[in-house]
Amino acid sequence: MADRETSWYDITVAGKRFNIASRRGEFHIRQVERVLNETFEEVSARVQGQPVLNIALLTALNLADELLSLRRSHDGANEELSRRVEGLVTRLQSVLDAQIASPAEPS
Repeated sequence: MADRETSWYDITVAGKRFNIASRRGEFHIRQVERVLNETFEEVSARVQGQPVLNIALLTALNLADELLSLRRSHDGANEELSRRVEGLVTRLQSVLDAQIASPAEPS
């Protein structure tokens, strides 16, 4: 990603057009655009009659909440993986120590 040049993209969110810069590429930008519009429509359906700014802020709050939940989940998975790897390393070290302490008899 760091090697990509910045490109400009036209997106439409909540009926408004924006021109944004990104290094992530067209596919990523279209996914962002889709998620924003889907979430905006979901929020809009729940809070009918609210001004667009309120809907946009509630959309941002929903997406921020989802992001933080995913980060916590990811962190928890990383911690579990680290514990499992440490356990495997300990077991492997025990096997290696046992092999060194009593080498196999030559055949």
